[in-house]
Amino acid sequence: MSLNADTKAVVRAQLAARIDLLGRELSHMTSSRIAFAVDDIRREARGARMEALATLASGLERAMATSGGNMVVMPYLEAMGDALECESLPAAAQASLLASVGLRLHG
Repeated sequence: MSLNADTKAVVRAQLAARIDLLGRELSHMTSSRIAFAVDDIRREARGARMEALATLASGLERAMATSGGNMVVMPYLEAMGDALECESLPAAAQASLLASVGLRLHG
């Protein structure tokens, strides 16, 4: 499904609001509720062909599953906010976005 520019702008704004809300409410949410919200963002991003954002959301889901906690969430949310402005990116560029989260986490 190809979205026109106006529709894509609306989807981008909705996703930005959801990422922002997730960041603000993070301390009051359970891990499962966070995972559900991230999965929802990932699916919507994929549907809108925002692959960079979808890749980061998938990375966050994996990181939460392997770390068993919420400590990794904020750096991913920050990168996801940055990725909102990215259209289609090659796989190597998406890998770079994921690597940037590692830098945010570990300095």
